[in-house]
Amino acid sequence: MNDTGPAELYTEKVLWQCTTCGACENQCPVGIEHLPLLIGARRGLVSNGDAPDYLGAMYNNLERRSNIWGLGYDQRQKFVQAVAVETFDPAKHEYLVWLGCAGSFEADYQKSLRSLFDILRKKKVSFGVLAKEKCNGDPAKRTGNEYIFQELATQNIEDLRASKAVKILTSCPHCVKTIGFDYKRFGYDVEVVHSADFVARLTRGSATGSASLSGERSGGASEPSGTARERVTFHDPCYLGRYAGKVDEPRELLERFGADVKEPVRNRENPYCCGAGGGLLFADKEEEPGSRISDVRFRQLRETGATTVVTACPFCSIMLKGASASAGAAGGPVGDIQFVDLMTYVNGRMQPLG
Repeated sequence: MNDTGPAELYTEKVLWQCTTCGACENQCPVGIEHLPLLIGARRGLVSNGDAPDYLGAMYNNLERRSNIWGLGYDQRQKFVQAVAVETFDPAKHEYLVWLGCAGSFEADYQKSLRSLFDILRKKKVSFGVLAKEKCNGDPAKRTGNEYIFQELATQNIEDLRASKAVKILTSCPHCVKTIGFDYKRFGYDVEVVHSADFVARLTRGSATGSASLSGERSGGASEPSGTARERVTFHDPCYLGRYAGKVDEPRELLERFGADVKEPVRNRENPYCCGAGGGLLFADKEEEPGSRISDVRFRQLRETGATTVVTACPFCSIMLKGASASAGAAGGPVGDIQFVDLMTYVNGRMQPLG
């Protein structure tokens, strides 16, 4: 508080600084639900045409191309063909893998999906993908564009129901939250699981038989390859740790496949956000006053002393790699730090098929 008064402190611009990480609700001693109020305020601004320009560009991409990047379906199809994944058929496949905007179009993150597909094949899990995917609508919903969100949700639910899939697997925590929880408003309720959770159970124990999202299965390759143990740190995505409560499963996987995990400050159910959520993935640095969230988180991860940072969210990966590059460009300490997605880490240490 200062002599300018609350009206000067809490401006429209402040409403766009929230990443929807959920930390405020997690820490509130009286259980206030802040996010519905904040997103409601954003909804009002969007309806009046007062959204920031960077969100306007993203909305345009969603309306024109049904993905946040504004790219054509042919690029997704090239990736699907390159990894030889079939279109989902309930008579042949047990799981529908949802690629998401990052998995469909972001070349760096597609390496993680290749690793996930390798793991599933090694474990003899049958899976396919939709012939076409639209963004699940998460970026529109969290930034207050309810119209675009409902348009995308309605179309996706129609496609998902037509596929007859009852088990959905994805590597994007935002997709888990949106399809698995937000779509219930529209009467769509199926099992949606994050790959960290699924693969942790898939490689656990020695039971055989049909896989289940609520059970365990093993078969084929599952043992670590015998590579020497490595010190790593794990960044908990807000939508995986805080929202979904999946904090043990990633660590279980890392330890099983040869990692000694060094914990950063703010971890598990109370992680420090990467700064991507709530539309800030699309914002320029100038849109965030003070220290950028991703820069702060990168410093916290670097201070663990680990040279490998493992992530489990495509957008966390983008933000943290960007923060590392910014630190290096500014002449700050970066060290020999590499960023690896959890599926890539596990697959690289799993015994090869056959």
